[in-house]
Amino acid sequence: MRIGNRLGGSVLWSIVVMISAPWALGAGATERVVQVPLGGSLSAQSGDRHFGVYVPTRFGGELTIATNSGTIGKITGPDGKERRNGQEVGLNQQGWYSFEVIGAEKPYRVETAFVQVGQSDRKVWNFYYWPTKSDAIHEPWSGGNGRVDTMRAFGDDEMAATPGGYIAPGQDIVRAGPNGILETPVAAGDDSTWFPNEYDDLTYRGADGTIYATPAPMLKYDQLFNSSARSWEAANSQNHDIQRWPGHCLGGAVASILLNEPNPAPGSGMTKDELKALWSELGENHLNHQIGDYANEIPAGPPRPGYDQCDSSTAKFHHMIETHIRGNRKALLANLRAFPPRGTINEVWNHGVGRYTATYHAIPGKGPRAVRLEVALEGNSGSNLNEQDNKPRVCNYEYTLVYGLDGNVDLNNIASNDWISVGGEAQYAPLNILQVTLTRWAGHNPYVTEANVKSLDLANGGGTGRTFAGAPPVFRPVGNYEAGRPAMASNRGGDINSASGDTSSLQPRRGLFRMFGR
Repeated sequence: MRIGNRLGGSVLWSIVVMISAPWALGAGATERVVQVPLGGSLSAQSGDRHFGVYVPTRFGGELTIATNSGTIGKITGPDGKERRNGQEVGLNQQGWYSFEVIGAEKPYRVETAFVQVGQSDRKVWNFYYWPTKSDAIHEPWSGGNGRVDTMRAFGDDEMAATPGGYIAPGQDIVRAGPNGILETPVAAGDDSTWFPNEYDDLTYRGADGTIYATPAPMLKYDQLFNSSARSWEAANSQNHDIQRWPGHCLGGAVASILLNEPNPAPGSGMTKDELKALWSELGENHLNHQIGDYANEIPAGPPRPGYDQCDSSTAKFHHMIETHIRGNRKALLANLRAFPPRGTINEVWNHGVGRYTATYHAIPGKGPRAVRLEVALEGNSGSNLNEQDNKPRVCNYEYTLVYGLDGNVDLNNIASNDWISVGGEAQYAPLNILQVTLTRWAGHNPYVTEANVKSLDLANGGGTGRTFAGAPPVFRPVGNYEAGRPAMASNRGGDINSASGDTSSLQPRRGLFRMFGR
């Protein structure tokens, strides 16, 4: 842990306490005020005595004072007004709070706690990230024979391994081709996995031949609007490797911040998950998002006590959540990186962040504006399909920083800051946290339009016309609906945002933009 800052340490803190004492107790008061550390305690106290505790932030929080003997007297804030114990101190009320313990019958301990909760007015809703990896036949993750047993691919499926050859657990053997539908039967000894894709059919055939009903957002969209969104998505969005994390988390997270939770018109035949999927496609193009304030390019770490590259980011990161979530009551967009315990450093997991709880602790030996914070940051779920993960992702961060006299995080005094640890559902420090000020709902798929999707959504200004007021349609499977239609040109290995049209050397679908990622 690094030491020293511009506040002058404990000497200055003691001076400030002594100077503050007459102000806190009145002009005629001469009794010394004993400093109690914020989020800490003092033991072996005796008799009636005046105490003071310093609250460094202008954004408020709940101050609680307790003793194990006697009674807590009147609590007076920096504005000279009385505060109620355990309740909100108010905005722009950084400074010293004085109180008295009276009537103690034995040596006693005094302790303080200060907790700040930030909550956005619009609650971010949970969504599913709709991966771009297609369904695949693969070697079982455990208990397999280490051999490729499926000898050939059917339809436009693609062999990803040598028939009869050695293969490691979990590795792909056959992947869906440009039509996005896995058509190859699974041979005994191999296994298969269904990935919920936006380009899915109405059903999926499991490894044992069982047929399962599946969400099919773009197939249904096509039949409602006579378009080819599904086949375009299948031909242009697939990542042809074993990675399962690339998908639509950027679009889903942005939609969850800016829109009401979608509610499909009954006559549309869409489920809530399918309608959210369409909004996530419309929000997936990072070029259409306008960013205001931000903390970006935070090193992954993971952070540890003492010096590391994450330390210089604590001030700006906390400034973002305190200013925008607590102060402005607006949700933010954040790439919280991979989940523990086996997530990799390059994974991108975008979330809407609309709530946090920060617990404050004074740092021994430093001035009263230097604090250690324990922060529980709540991002929404990006893995919620059929309400199976309908809970927030909670990332725990512990770090130190310094406040200015104005009650704002000091963004210049960062030399002694320390990002101590991460925990909960965080494996690394977040890559960024961003204020989305404006967006244009236009994704990569040219067939999916804001006007069409909005017309399906009762919660966001649509679904009230005659078009979707009746009974829902009977949807047809891919083989029926797309029969006779020309195959969609495939952008394999290319980037649809390429201005030159040369896509041969680029990743499919979503190139890595450092502000957002995939």
